[in-house]
Amino acid sequence: MNNTKIFKILTIIVISLITCIGFSLLTPSITHSSSLKSDCIDNQNCLIITQADIDNICTPNETCEETITPASRQIELIKQSRGFYGGMSISTIATILFMTIGPLKIVPAFVKLTYQSEPDVIKKLALQAFALSTSAIVIIALASQNLLDKYNMTISALIAAAGLVLLLISINIVLSQYGNNEKKQPTPPPENPLTALISPLTFPTILTPHGIALVMIFMSIAKQLDNNSSQILGIIIVLMILNLICMLYAKQILNFLKPTVLQVLGLVLGIIQLALAINYIFAAIDLQVLTINAILNS
Repeated sequence: MNNTKIFKILTIIVISLITCIGFSLLTPSITHSSSLKSDCIDNQNCLIITQADIDNICTPNETCEETITPASRQIELIKQSRGFYGGMSISTIATILFMTIGPLKIVPAFVKLTYQSEPDVIKKLALQAFALSTSAIVIIALASQNLLDKYNMTISALIAAAGLVLLLISINIVLSQYGNNEKKQPTPPPENPLTALISPLTFPTILTPHGIALVMIFMSIAKQLDNNSSQILGIIIVLMILNLICMLYAKQILNFLKPTVLQVLGLVLGIIQLALAINYIFAAIDLQVLTINAILNS
């Protein structure tokens, strides 16, 4: 079995695994039938409710109070703070996603992988990478809408996780400019570029770890607060199409922009991402402190 067939099989396996994980996250938790009971009120229609709902039912002599969780409290705090600071616009989300899963970082890596390849091989690799990366990021985005509910995650935890990943990546980008000046032996391009489809092309060149984390945050918050998940999905798909175009014309783009220009742009984006990472970490800490204070005072 040649390398092409092996990596086709691996691609199918990866897509299948991602699909299974996505559907497992999208599928709501099902309570065992033994925990389901009926509650009839004033001889009206009976409602099937879960055991958790039954536990929260108040007796006639008790006062019903809404169950307060850190996640629900954080949602209320964000809604209140937006009265002062405003929400995150869709253009801001598009800019952030462009920096993290956009095409600027892909062009030099793709040219290196396909330096001595035929046009048919370049086109095939670009289309396969587009299909794999788009399928993966869309499944991740859709599955992320239920992360807060399914795993009882707080928004501050998601923001802090994305901030830490973004911090590590951006520090590496910035400090790489001050690395060893000794000339290193360049890594030769693979004989068959299709062997690089999954790694390093799709992961982590196209779909970066911090880009995936940010998509998860945006989609989770969109469901709880903004109800603009379809717009975010549209931005993601547009960026994936833009990535495909840049891969198909990577050599022409690199000849026009020159590696030095891309290196400068990469450094600028690295600094912006570093500042964004610190801002995310501070925001997560502030939100967590405000949440604890609000719960203790309630």
